[in-house]
Formats: sequence, structure tokens, C-alpha cells
Amino acid sequence: MRPDPSTPKRSLAKALSWETFSTLATFGLAWAMFGQIGTCIAFAAASYAMKLILFYWHERVWHQVHWGKQL
Repeated sequence: MRPDPSTPKRSLAKALSWETFSTLATFGLAWAMFGQIGTCIAFAAASYAMKLILFYWHERVWHQVHWGKQL
């Protein structure tokens, strides 16, 4: 059986990279829709923090699920 490479550090790195990318997209969309830079920055920052935590825990839960893994 080979070891599973999904360590907590890997999950955190994936969460950080994805949330940075998706928050930039969220910011761009909010700016295009509302045009108020301060509001968009505040919304994007709050969204980033919340989704980063949720994505990390979601990733760690899926790490425990054996379904679909080839061991």
C-alpha cells in the first residue's frame, strides 16, 4: 500500500492557492458589478478568510474518506 500524499501542509497549500485565485475572481466580479473599491476589498477579504477555513476543513475530511482512492 502506498502512502497518501495528502498531508495537512498540502491541504493548507491547496487551500491558499485556490482561495487566492478565487478571491481575485470574486473581487473582479464585485468591482464590475458595484464599482466601489473599498466595499469590494472588504467583501473579498472576508470571503477569503471564510472560504480558506472552510476549504481546508473540507479537504481534511475528504482525506479521511477512502472512497475512490486506489491503494
